[in-house]
Amino acid sequence: MNRRCPPEDALSALVDEALPAGEREPLLAHSARCPLCAARLAELRALHDAFRALPTAAPGFDFGASVIARLQAERVVPPAPSRSPWSARLAALIAAMAGWRNQLVPLAGTTAAIGLGVWLGGMLLAAEEAVSPPSPSATLVAMRLFDAVPPGNLCPRVNACGANGSTR
Repeated sequence: MNRRCPPEDALSALVDEALPAGEREPLLAHSARCPLCAARLAELRALHDAFRALPTAAPGFDFGASVIARLQAERVVPPAPSRSPWSARLAALIAAMAGWRNQLVPLAGTTAAIGLGVWLGGMLLAAEEAVSPPSPSATLVAMRLFDAVPPGNLCPRVNACGANGSTR
């Protein structure tokens, strides 16, 4: 077979009569000209005929029913959960998590770090609440120097500038 020869699955489909009529005729014409494809087509036809010549064997039993019966016989019914003390349940949980031991150490460290951060943050917030803020009147008095003043101008004292920015 060369590059211009059809693929082997096309020859197999030709033997199985699975090709549409439009593809069948060019493939038959090529195999009549190409000795390699003609030989491969003859091999596939011989194999097809050999499979057809095999006797059909019918089992003496219903295979599906036997598989279902075997599966139902092998089905394991889980035991009913029993009430046990908390220590036995904890031991069973730890035994079930045996593969997770390597993951529990980082998890415990992460949990401790987050807990410590929340605790320290709570302490900082409690400390801020204890400190009284500065008197709002002192802040407002200091900021009145900048009220209604054009940019770049300052009033020499609190009541020296009027509301429109002019001195009175």
